[in-house]
Amino acid sequence: MAVLFFLIGMKICSAQGSFEGITYRSSLFGPVFSQKGQPLKVKDLKRITADYPEARQYMEKASTNNDLSNVFGFIGGALVGWPLGTALGGGDPNWTLAAIGGGLIAISIPFSIGFKKNAIQGAELYNEKRVASSQRRSTYQLTASGAGIGIRFSF
Repeated sequence: MAVLFFLIGMKICSAQGSFEGITYRSSLFGPVFSQKGQPLKVKDLKRITADYPEARQYMEKASTNNDLSNVFGFIGGALVGWPLGTALGGGDPNWTLAAIGGGLIAISIPFSIGFKKNAIQGAELYNEKRVASSQRRSTYQLTASGAGIGIRFSF
């Protein structure tokens, strides 16, 4: 019976060490992050990395870059789209707005690159730290005292 408990205990200890990291792949619109097959948003990345301060810092930077990229890109796209829609509708477009919009889109590109760089770096750092912590070995010892014989697990 004691051997059965011992084997079950060892299985539970080794199961705690398994982990699935944050994976990413490139797409047309930037990196796509996932964990256990589920897609992750920026807020999910920040939540997952909360216990790892170094990885969390990168995710905070990535989040800021993502927000700025989205704001500049959205406003720039609207300023480019308005004159294009006017031109397609047969009106007199204001090409100055389109030029300003193009400039805002150009400004959003470095922020988008910063998001990708920081988010990937944060995900890789998180994965490294998680693997290192999950590889800690559990030990067990057979002990004997005046009260009897026992097994001591260390995690």
